[in-house]
Amino acid sequence: MDLSWLGNFTKPFSSLFNPPAERLGNWLGRRKPRLHVHPVLTQSIWCIASQGTPNNPVNEMMQVVFWADVNHDDDKQTLVITDAYPEGTRPQIGMLGHFLIPPHEMVHQQIVAFVQPIRGERGQPFETKFIFVDQFHRKYKTQKIVFKCVGQQPPTPTL
Repeated sequence: MDLSWLGNFTKPFSSLFNPPAERLGNWLGRRKPRLHVHPVLTQSIWCIASQGTPNNPVNEMMQVVFWADVNHDDDKQTLVITDAYPEGTRPQIGMLGHFLIPPHEMVHQQIVAFVQPIRGERGQPFETKFIFVDQFHRKYKTQKIVFKCVGQQPPTPTL
């Protein structure tokens, strides 16, 4: 039985259904890569930052700074990290520069975040997970990192 006529019959349908089917296949076949963040624990600090003058701070924020080695497990895609902030906070000033993580490479990067609300207690270490955001607005959580408080210490009680 000759079915060659079937190809001519389905050709208009294939041009209609192929593009959405290809997009669906790409979407299903692409997974979110795993981001690996290895912080340098001796260089993980936090402090109180403020806008305004020292005598009249207008807006107090939490500043968190650390160095980390960062890589991911996607073989083809370069990730662009566009934001990073501690869990439970909101960025107040954007990250001081995006950074790229090419496939099969580890990047040594300084992460600086200015956030609110202030989650740490002044003078005390602050332990939290960090959230990284990539160019597709996908979020990645780290394991907990301990940040040492530096700078302004709480007032000492007088007897």
